[in-house]
Amino acid sequence: MDPGMRPVVQPARVFHTEVEAQIVQEVKKLLTAGFIKPIQHPKWLSNIVPVKKKNGQIRCCVDFRNLNKACPKDEFPLPNIDLLVDSAAGSSMFSFMDGYSGYNQIRMAAKDAEKTAFRTPIGNFYYTVMPFGLKNAGATYQRTMTAIFHDMMHEEMEDYVDDIVVKSKTRTGHFQVLEQVFERCRKYKLRMNPMKCAFGVSAGKFLGFLVHHKGISMDPAKATTIATMRRPTTVRELKSFLGRVSYIRRFVPGLASATAGLSKLLKKGNEFTWGTEQQEAFQRIQGIMNHLPTLQAPVRGRPLLLYLASNSQAIGALLAQEDDQGNEQPVYYVSRTLKDIEIRYPKIEKACLMIIYASQRLKRYFSAHQILLVTKSHPIKALLHQPLLTERIAQWLVLLSQYDIGIRTPKVVKSQAIADLLAQFPGKEEGSLSEEIPGEVAAMEIPRKKWTMRFDGSATTTSNGVGIVLSCENGDIMPLSFKLGFSCSNNAAEYEAYLTGLTIALSIGVKHMRVLGDSNLIVSQVKEYTQRSENRFADALATLGSQIPFNGRDTLIKIRRQKHSIVRILQGMYPGESKQWDWRDEVKEKMEEAGPRGNIKELMDYTQIEGELYRRLPGGILSRCIAKKEGKSKLEELHAQACGVAEKVSLYRRMQRMGYYWPDMDKEATIIQGKCQECRLEIDKEESYTMFIAKDWRVPFIGYLAQGILPTDRKLARKLKKLACRYFLQNDILFKKGYHGDPLRCLGPKEAREVVREVHFGDCGSHPGKRRLYKQLLLLGYYWPTMKRDSEELVKTCHACQVLGDAIHTHPNVLQDMTTLWPFHTWGLDLIGPINPPSNGYIWILAATEYFTKWVEAIPLKKATGAAIANFIRDHIITRFRISRRLISDNGTPFINKDMKGLTEAYHIKHGRSTPYYP
Repeated sequence: MDPGMRPVVQPARVFHTEVEAQIVQEVKKLLTAGFIKPIQHPKWLSNIVPVKKKNGQIRCCVDFRNLNKACPKDEFPLPNIDLLVDSAAGSSMFSFMDGYSGYNQIRMAAKDAEKTAFRTPIGNFYYTVMPFGLKNAGATYQRTMTAIFHDMMHEEMEDYVDDIVVKSKTRTGHFQVLEQVFERCRKYKLRMNPMKCAFGVSAGKFLGFLVHHKGISMDPAKATTIATMRRPTTVRELKSFLGRVSYIRRFVPGLASATAGLSKLLKKGNEFTWGTEQQEAFQRIQGIMNHLPTLQAPVRGRPLLLYLASNSQAIGALLAQEDDQGNEQPVYYVSRTLKDIEIRYPKIEKACLMIIYASQRLKRYFSAHQILLVTKSHPIKALLHQPLLTERIAQWLVLLSQYDIGIRTPKVVKSQAIADLLAQFPGKEEGSLSEEIPGEVAAMEIPRKKWTMRFDGSATTTSNGVGIVLSCENGDIMPLSFKLGFSCSNNAAEYEAYLTGLTIALSIGVKHMRVLGDSNLIVSQVKEYTQRSENRFADALATLGSQIPFNGRDTLIKIRRQKHSIVRILQGMYPGESKQWDWRDEVKEKMEEAGPRGNIKELMDYTQIEGELYRRLPGGILSRCIAKKEGKSKLEELHAQACGVAEKVSLYRRMQRMGYYWPDMDKEATIIQGKCQECRLEIDKEESYTMFIAKDWRVPFIGYLAQGILPTDRKLARKLKKLACRYFLQNDILFKKGYHGDPLRCLGPKEAREVVREVHFGDCGSHPGKRRLYKQLLLLGYYWPTMKRDSEELVKTCHACQVLGDAIHTHPNVLQDMTTLWPFHTWGLDLIGPINPPSNGYIWILAATEYFTKWVEAIPLKKATGAAIANFIRDHIITRFRISRRLISDNGTPFINKDMKGLTEAYHIKHGRSTPYYP
């Protein structure tokens, strides 16, 4: 601590009575846990800051701002989140752990503990453990975790403060690593929160991302939150939206280009006016959230591929790497907007700027891997041999000289990630770099291979779609299918299939192609393209065909009619493979149709990773969705292994632990396990024990508590000792301790039947349901092991409950209309909006309804302010009709302000308030 800083005693704060009671309750909990102690005459004294939780309770924080100013910053480095996530991804099995009140597990030094003193309504206290809110708490905890697990980090586990993930390639090795981690936790008394731990799973959340054996995916909950956000109406809301998007920027190709229209509103001096450009950018970003890619963690020893893209507003780059099959997988997306001076850079300097920005932003990857710049030209190679350089380029080349950067000439677009990057930077393609780079190398020509395209279209009353199969002479096959988002005829669907396939073929560089289709109309019109028949589809074909970019005269396309449909062609290419109904296809189709604002409640638990469907379980754990047939075989295999095992765990729970899911898994697991006599589940430990030991379940407890009699069997004796801790005898009557300490009288089988019948349909019985009946028995002070089951069975067999259980016992009420004494006595006010902004910028509609005549007055508003609403009342109600006696509105800020208060007081108008949406 800086010796020159004087101790600060913060002035006391006053809290509401309800808040003060909750603060006292939280302080008592900290006292019981031993985290705080009382103190007198502290030199440093801070105030409590109550923060409201989601459940309505409060969390007691301490305002340590003055104390933090006096403390020097601990420069112990925190790990880089991107590197930790990359290191964790790619493993086959994970275990996620979270520290239990992590900071509170570190003891405070005696000389420093008194400086953490804080004021409460019941006195002053100080922390004996490290509290939350101190400047160096995170660095101190990270130093502790590094000292404990330093030899296991980046190899068998990763740690960021109190978040731990244990990773391994095999199941056996994973358990060995877990055992080693638990031994160190016991040694250093490090405790974990069991409610936030998951062990032996194939995927899970780590630092806000989903890590699994295929790479890194975005948390579906975060993506759904961004995709369903309403559009910002203020600068603060826009900053919040862009901040959420910026956190997942590594997944978004060309983020700077997509947010360029929104960033204009944040410039100093610009008015916040939401226009068409901003609305399109906002919807564009929300659309990207539904198709975020899965990133691959870079593999050591392999080079990384660097792709660059730019337009007039922004620059972007993609770092990719080839996997074992030679396919390029995305690793990281970066982008930023161009400054005013950078927009005017020559092409050569702009190309160098993109590489410099990528090297600075991704320095950790540039330093550890060889970088291959994929480009049509070789600017870096040419610049290194150029004797005369500008000052700016010379400085950039000095910075790039520390990295191993090579050149690779592109042939074809081999990855969807590259296509996504280029799609975010629309515009004309940059040509050659002209005279600025001598000796420019031309792009390599694609080898001319003969391709065949088969197409077909289908239109029904429910949906329309097209199918395309591209096959090369070397054996490569590309089957494609698309769903049309509009209604059309079968001929129109055939045209869409033909043109879509033609566009895709030309986009991948096909020069020689034979086209086969079963539509005689299309084949004849294409062959007689210049005749322009009177059929209306001929003109459409000519118009759409002119938009396809045929590059050069070398492109040769021949078309002829085929006899068989595309379905039979695919059956011949893939013999023995027949498509059966799969429940996963229906879910995937619903997810595609729902979009960013679809039926989120039904689909919120599902997500797709690399085309595979996963279901999110409580706690964020992902289970892979499998077909029903595969699930049945796994159930039978698992049942054969687990049958007769001493550990009594349901078959359904075992399947969950293995990370599988299908809709009928619970039902089918129960059927299989119910038929097996050896592995039936225990109803209740206490019930099964007491039913086995004697006809009257109370006899063993009374014998043990009164005379210490135990069964001869050791297991039964151990169970009886454990269960008897919750019972006691009073006047030779057995009682059980309730959940809140209340004694419950234990009843035998005969007494229990009489009591449950009397409470349900006796003289004072009201025929309660099974849950309410069970609670009433507990409130009356009774207990027996099968009480819950007996209550349920009695309600099911009660004739009156079965006959009258569904009857509605409340009488319907007639809706009452709001009446007034005379016209223009009472007006109701409400705002409609915000609505999509037109060219003049009005986004709100202010409506006023007169309660007697139902007359409506409405005007548009650009801003919903108190002054605008007060002027509306004065100009459109008071001056046109008369001074009203009463106004009714909700508690919105536009209606509750000083302008409205001044207006109502000046004209002696009563202002009533109602609930929102019901003025």
